[in-house]
Amino acid sequence: MKIVQRVFIWDFAPEKISLTLHRLRNEWGLDGISFVVSNPSKLLFLPNAEHGRFRYADEGAVCFHPEKSWYADLPIMPIASEICGAHNPLKEASEQAKAAGLRVSAVVSCCYNPLLGKRHPELTVQNALGDRILHLLCPANPIVREFLVRMVGDLVTNYPLDAIELEDLGYLTLTRLKDLVTDLKIPPATDHMLSRCFCEHCCRVAAELNIEIERVRFFLQNELEQFFIAPTELSQSTLDWDVWQGLVEGEARKVLHMRMDIVSSLLALLVEEIAHKHDKRVHVEGRLLPASLWQIGIDRQRLRELADAIEVDAKEVTPDRLPPYLLLNRQVFGDQVELWVRLHPSERFIPNKHAFLAQVRACKEQKVDGVVIVGYGSLRRQNWNWILEAITLLKS
Repeated sequence: MKIVQRVFIWDFAPEKISLTLHRLRNEWGLDGISFVVSNPSKLLFLPNAEHGRFRYADEGAVCFHPEKSWYADLPIMPIASEICGAHNPLKEASEQAKAAGLRVSAVVSCCYNPLLGKRHPELTVQNALGDRILHLLCPANPIVREFLVRMVGDLVTNYPLDAIELEDLGYLTLTRLKDLVTDLKIPPATDHMLSRCFCEHCCRVAAELNIEIERVRFFLQNELEQFFIAPTELSQSTLDWDVWQGLVEGEARKVLHMRMDIVSSLLALLVEEIAHKHDKRVHVEGRLLPASLWQIGIDRQRLRELADAIEVDAKEVTPDRLPPYLLLNRQVFGDQVELWVRLHPSERFIPNKHAFLAQVRACKEQKVDGVVIVGYGSLRRQNWNWILEAITLLKS
């Protein structure tokens, strides 16, 4: 079993990073380090970072300097965070990690990028009401697709990476934005309806497939307008495939399959660039329940065929619920794809060390292939001891 620590570049002071990474490898016993490429929020509070506890940056800015030649004929390219300065933090950190004997991966956020979305609204999801959701990039948009392929190409070519971890792949939802402010309670079904894309590219693909996309859009528009008056039966329902694929006399099912084809073809393009051209591993963020993957457009069969590993996120999952979820993933994905689990040793997601170590034991008992432990500078120092105990347990 491999154990990887997920970190921010900003957790480390440049003059201390070599010493810290050697310590993580030799004293902690980590096998790898995973660097988050895109800034996940406007403010990072890192109480135990080695250099500065507060980091302000645009949400979606990256911690590396993109090589311009990769994006020469595209209207967009990754936007380097202003706190990079003249340095290329990812390059320096990844080279130091390799020198310390760690496997190195980069976490790429695919379809979530508020910074690019605000600058280029035409690349974003346009819902049934005609509103652009500026933090969500549309996976059917050809510029978005080409941009993502070139960004991963830039990364695997210019940095000593062993793997790319693809996050936020697919058709995401409005509530993916953590600081959303509203007086409405938005149930999952309503979130799903609010976030379905009807941009020109999605509509073009639908037309080519003879799908009556306008009927589906009009149905959702009416449902949402009713929801704004009072909760409706559909807006409060569960996101069950059998219910949602049967709407609009079966046209909704065609749209759902179209979305899965779009996301699967995008994943295939990324795998071609990462794995086939550069022989690097591809990990894809999953959901704990494989049956829910359709909600963001991921076809579990194609995921099994294309990815080297899926990473299921166990934050906020009680220890007693984790084993059956992992068993279900094993049954669905088999041995064709590795099963990894993300654990969060933080009181934000798990009440105490006892509960965290119970999750760790569940991972060991289910014989998962790898564990990603999320957090370093953002954690309390006492939580580092949780990690050390987890590593000892997993390696024993």
